[in-house]
Amino acid sequence: MDNKTRMITVATFAFLGVYCITCGALYPQYQQARTPKTAFLLVEQKQIGIKKEVNLKLKEMTTEVNVPLSVKIVDYLEEPVSNEVLAALKLDTSSVNVQQPGEYKYHIYYKKKVFEGKVIVKEKAVTQPIVQQTITLKSVTIKLGELLSTDLSTYIIEPLTEEQKQKMILDLTRVNPNKAGKYTYTISYDGAYYQGELIIIEDQKIVENVPGDNSSTTEQGKEKTEESQTSSNP
Repeated sequence: MDNKTRMITVATFAFLGVYCITCGALYPQYQQARTPKTAFLLVEQKQIGIKKEVNLKLKEMTTEVNVPLSVKIVDYLEEPVSNEVLAALKLDTSSVNVQQPGEYKYHIYYKKKVFEGKVIVKEKAVTQPIVQQTITLKSVTIKLGELLSTDLSTYIIEPLTEEQKQKMILDLTRVNPNKAGKYTYTISYDGAYYQGELIIIEDQKIVENVPGDNSSTTEQGKEKTEESQTSSNP
């Protein structure tokens, strides 16, 4: 191979080398230009160094004398807080005297902050004893054959309200209205049991001639005897 041919060959290879290097450098840009672009947005929220301010709202607590206060901090908070904040809270009720009625202050500490609330200690409510109302029953007298009254006012001396009447149970099952005599009636009220007397009498205006009864004949004989004695006396 002569020198001219050698120079052409070397120059050709050199050109091809430069061309390949250039194409290799430009190919990524060419490929990028041909490939559709997809945008990815990565958002990373970091709260490092950002501290949320804690502002507690405390309840107004109410209790009675000699009733101990709760030791749970959550019972004193108007709004819920995170477990991290709750763990950092400290409750102080040392200034509250539950043995003496009055208004007191309590405190909750969060790091360097102090939050103040109120405790009201009241007198213990006195439960009034329930006084059972008693009733007084009448001694009732009716005529033979007369219908038995179911009105409770007929049998009870005290005035009654409709509410009281609804709670009373009248029992007249022992009374026979068709037979004269003394009977017992009962009234149940408010867990108590009352017993009264009911008397059935014959109607004195009605005179019945009972077979075998000589009372009317005897009376007539007495009247005739009295008449004869009167006529015999001058």
